[in-house]
This record gives sequence, structure tokens and C-alpha cells, in this order.
Amino acid sequence: MARHTPPQVLVERALALVPDSEEFLPLSDAVIGASQLDREKLWAGSGQYATLGKRVVSAEEVGELIPRIVEKTQQRLKELFSLVLEAIQQQHRGDLTGAARTLIRAGGIEEGDGRLDKAEKLYGMALDISRDLREKGPQLAALRRLGRTARSAFKLDEAWSWYQQAYDLAVDQLDPAAQAEACLGLGNLCDDRGQRDEARSWSERGLRLALALEDVSLEWRFLANLSVFAVHRGELAEADAMLERARERIVAMGDDEALPFWYNNRALLLLEAGDVEGAEAALREALGRGQPPMWELTMRVNLGDALVRQGRLFEAAEEARRAEELAILNRFVPDLVDVYVLLGSIARARCDEEGFVFYEQALSVCHERGLPRKTEASILHGYGLLHAGCGRPAEARAYLETASDIYRELGFAPELEKVRADLEGLEAKATA
Repeated sequence: MARHTPPQVLVERALALVPDSEEFLPLSDAVIGASQLDREKLWAGSGQYATLGKRVVSAEEVGELIPRIVEKTQQRLKELFSLVLEAIQQQHRGDLTGAARTLIRAGGIEEGDGRLDKAEKLYGMALDISRDLREKGPQLAALRRLGRTARSAFKLDEAWSWYQQAYDLAVDQLDPAAQAEACLGLGNLCDDRGQRDEARSWSERGLRLALALEDVSLEWRFLANLSVFAVHRGELAEADAMLERARERIVAMGDDEALPFWYNNRALLLLEAGDVEGAEAALREALGRGQPPMWELTMRVNLGDALVRQGRLFEAAEEARRAEELAILNRFVPDLVDVYVLLGSIARARCDEEGFVFYEQALSVCHERGLPRKTEASILHGYGLLHAGCGRPAEARAYLETASDIYRELGFAPELEKVRADLEGLEAKATA
């Protein structure tokens, strides 16, 4: 008897019928997570690398997931309700410190599930009841959590305000550990904004505090960030030294969860130094250890980049497909930008106009999600190079000049120099 194949529909059509509201979010997740490539078009030019909306999903398979979705939702609500009830009881007993900390725990559940608006409300409630407390720990924690959720939502100005308040309060309270935590957030935000000198300054300030506290769990984070800033300045020897110091702290802690940071930064450093094979080896070693989904996605994209640079395009495409699956299954939608840029670079290396689809999709996600302008500039740079490779010099120049303008506004000198070199190459080719 022939096996029944359930009918499939395009993901974009299925999602169009799912109401855009909080209670239906798990169903949207299920539709995306259960989607797959259209096998009937797999060997067609566009089927192999279908973007998210062009994947297909079976309504039957989603229906089979509904009992699990409902069970998971009920479990989450039970845990949240229990925590909120605990906070009410603590408040009734006059334990406002405990109530604030409990609300922060509840916010952590929502944040962990990507419900940033819900997390923000719980963190805001914790902040409200902790403002007048003598112990400032809960208030500081709530401010930092609000900063983190705002940054995750790419609301950078709002995130800055929360982290700045956390830093100022920590200074007033003579709390160096809380100051260092706030420095970490402020440094990351400066990097997001393109303010690299300021980012370096905050990281150096935080490192001094962490060293004075002899807190290796903070030290390695600042050292890892400073190594990235050194790479941006072209100071690769200093970057390598910083990264080695970070590794020593990680080993001293015995914290395997911190190792992905080191492996990934090490690979990026090797790529910048031109040691593509060394970068590949570092990433494969890290992936061989097993990584959380977010880190696995990031490493597979970077591995794909290393493979493209070696001309191993088929292997690079395999890594891109695996990274896309991770992004879709885990609903890491903003990270699809990196996947589509990798697919675009593979198409560029093949002189394949299919790459236009990927760069357009990357720009679409970038604009819809309000990603930082440095991300947009990177996409435009690659898009311009694709146009150049496909014999479209006018379009190539337009995209490269727009990328150049953004990098100039941000003050990203190394990236600006690369775009200018590509523009000069384009002009030289036109003249020849």
C-alpha cells in the first residue's frame, strides 16, 4: 500500500492565517519548526535554497504537535502563576526584596522563551517595588535585565538608558561588581551603535574592576570583547594575547559553557589573519564538542565563510543549510540574515544570480527586525559585490556607495577601507 503523503502548503500562506497575537505564537513557532524544503523542487534552481516563506509545511503534522504545544504552554503558565503567587505572598509578609527577585525569575522564563515584551513587564514590576528598598541588589538586577531585553529587541537607545541607570546606581552604592556588569552592557551597546572607541573604553573600565575583584567570570568576558576590538583595529597580535588570557580564565573557572565564546572568537581572529584552514579547524573542533543551538548556528555560518574562502562551495552550502534549519527550528529569525548572506556569498562565488534572492531576503529581515545599521551595511557590501560579479556595474556601485556611507557615518574605518577598495576595483575595471 502506498504511504500517505499529507498535502503541504507554503509557510508564508500558512502563517498568513495564524492570528498575530500572543496566544497564537506557539502555533506560529510550530508551523515554522515543522517546515521543510519542498522536495519536489529540491533539484530546481531555487528549491535547494528556499528562504523561510517558500518552505512547505503539512497541516497534518502541525496538528499532531498541538497536544504538546498545549501541554508546554500550560506548564509554562503554571510555573509563571506560581512565581507571581509567591511574589504576592512575599509582599504580604513585607518581604519586598524577595518579591522583586521572584518577579525577576518569572521575567527570566519569559525572556528565555523570547517573549521580550512579557519579560519587560515583569522586570518593570520588579523595578517598581524595589526602588525604595535599602538593599539595591534587586533594583540593579532589574535595570540590567531591562537593558538586556531592550538590546535583544534592538531598542538600543532604551537599552542604553537602563544600563546607564544601572551603572550610575552601582557607582552611588560603591558596588564594583554591579559597575562591572553595567560596563559589559554599555560596551556591547556602544559596539552595536558603531562607537568602537567608546566600547573599548567601557570594556577596559570593566576589566579593571573585574581584576580588582579577582572575578574571572567577568574578566574573560571583557578580555574576549577587547580582543574583538583589537581585530577591528588590525592589531592581531594584541587580539591574540587578549584571547589567550580569556582562555586561561575560562579554563580556571572550569566552565564549559564559556568555551564557545573563545572558539568562535579564535576562529574569527584566524580568518582575519588569513589562516583560513586554522579557522576551519577551530570551528570543527568546537562543533565536535556539541554546542547550544545559537552557538552552533553562529559557528556553522562562520565555518561556511571559511569554506567559501577556500573555494569549497558545496561544503559551504551544506553548512548554510544546517544553519538555516537551526534558525528555523529555534525561531532565531534575526540570525537568518547571517544565513542568507552566506548563501549570497556562495552564489556570488558561482556567479549565480540566485544570490539576489538571498540578499533581498537578508535586507527584508534586517529592516523588519530593526537590526543595527552595521548589519545593513555588511549586507549591502556583499550585494554590491554580487552585482559586480554578474556584470551590473551601475547597481554594484550604488550598493557599495550606500554601504560606504553607512560605514563612514558609523566610523567603521576597516570596513570602510574594504568597501572603498572594491569601489576602486570597480572603477578600474570599467576604465579598462
